[in-house]
Amino acid sequence: MLLISDHSRSSQSGFTLVEMMIVITIVGILASIATASYHAYIRKTQMMTIYQEINHFRIPYQILVNEGAGVTGFSPNGLNMPAQTENCQFTVIPPDVNAVTTDAVVCQIQNLNYLTDQTLSLDLKTDGTWHCRASDDISKSYLPQDCQ
Repeated sequence: MLLISDHSRSSQSGFTLVEMMIVITIVGILASIATASYHAYIRKTQMMTIYQEINHFRIPYQILVNEGAGVTGFSPNGLNMPAQTENCQFTVIPPDVNAVTTDAVVCQIQNLNYLTDQTLSLDLKTDGTWHCRASDDISKSYLPQDCQ
């Protein structure tokens, strides 16, 4: 009787080194794409927060314009608004009655190292509408639709 060893019939199972390297490469590529998308999402969210903060100035500013407030009323304190938040240092200037008031409300962005020395501002047009403007160095992909 011929005995065949179980050892000779068994086959190896598992992954080869090349297969493992391919899987690791694919996982690395997917992780880098996810990380980049996450950072872009965070930056868009931060810019939207800043935009919302500066928009809080519109109504108090317009009320002072309608009431004919003097130059001293046009400051964050005069508008009963904070002069500073976590991401903004605000400045407010009085309106130019017969022209566009450029930089009526300005947020000097702070505490965001990728936006050092950048601003987001609101301009008041002669018809009473507002226009949002951002510094040239802020990527348009991060800005809210109203600021592009």
